Amino acid sequence: MPAPTPKPRPPQDALPSRLESLLESLTDRHLADRLERVHRAAAVAIDRLGHLSIAKYEPTSVESDGGADLALWETMAPAIGDTLVGVNQLVAAIHKEFPPPARPASGSEGWAPPPASSDERLAQEVEAVLHTSAERLAKRVGELGQQMRRPEVVSDRWTLMAELQAFRADFSARIGDLVYLTASAFEDVRREDVVPGYLHQVAARAALRAAAADLRRSLQGRLERAAKAEGPARPALARQVAESLSAFVSLPASVALRTPQKHQVLELRAHLLETGSRPTLEPDVLPGLVEPFLVAMEGHMEEVTRAWLIVHDRSVWAACGMKLEQAEMHLTLGSMGAARVLTDAVQAAGALQGRSGPFDAFLRKARQESSDGLDEAGARELLTRFRERLAALPFS
Repeated sequence: MPAPTPKPRPPQDALPSRLESLLESLTDRHLADRLERVHRAAAVAIDRLGHLSIAKYEPTSVESDGGADLALWETMAPAIGDTLVGVNQLVAAIHKEFPPPARPASGSEGWAPPPASSDERLAQEVEAVLHTSAERLAKRVGELGQQMRRPEVVSDRWTLMAELQAFRADFSARIGDLVYLTASAFEDVRREDVVPGYLHQVAARAALRAAAADLRRSLQGRLERAAKAEGPARPALARQVAESLSAFVSLPASVALRTPQKHQVLELRAHLLETGSRPTLEPDVLPGLVEPFLVAMEGHMEEVTRAWLIVHDRSVWAACGMKLEQAEMHLTLGSMGAARVLTDAVQAAGALQGRSGPFDAFLRKARQESSDGLDEAGARELLTRFRERLAALPFS
């Protein structure tokens, strides 16, 4: 059987269909055409910031490079340059399509007549957003250049990478805000429907949270085994934890992990490898290394949830609730569709992995039950537990 043809990557300037239809609906075609060109430049900038993986520039160990030498700059120059190109092109596109108004020499703005129509008022609102956004993006470009020249930044690759990643995330967020505000001026739209690349970014954070949940469960299992093991057996468990950390940072999902947190992972791995080389370990050594990391990782994933996944999680929650309602209807009618719909609901709920420990445990069991096959009694019992677990999820 031939391998499936990989899905072609959309053009860099591709816009979400909802945004395209919004622009097509504007009666002021001159404004719509100019705004479309700005939105396409924004899409290119977001694409460059999102698809250039800076992970290949990150160190693979906790050791410092030993200073800001020429080799470090040659290595980092492409990442820094690619960060700036799309942003600068967007700023240039805004200035071209919506030139900032000339300021009077006296410094006074003077009197201007009020907008004659609501369309003119919205157009002025959009222009104000674009002018301010372009000004602030240009300022941040200058700040990035200054930051990259600070000795305390360029003296260590980890620090440099953390700063670069923070700037890239800030640029992406500001550009997304620009698109969202200039689109929502005309219609009531959702951010995920109009901001290019936003759904991809959310999916990447959901995958990271799920991978982190699997890692936490794995490490907690190792700690439980270490608590029951004898001293000579504990070094092997330390090495196994180190292997789990190596596997985690090699996952595609870990690309969304912030550089300081990735540094923590590799730092712990280095400590565990050193600890695992000893002939024996006291009972408190492994917990002393791993438990603080688990607490920190849980905090990082809570931050990811707050910043990226609140709307995503509520959407998944609602979709699962709809599936459970369908399953109940099938059961009432004696239909075989109940098992199919419940299996679909379990699969969909996987996008919530990492949101709650008890819900993750329920999902693991539910996956097994649905894969083994559900009769009517099993479907009813799973439906009841599913509803209880959904209702108990911590939405705040």
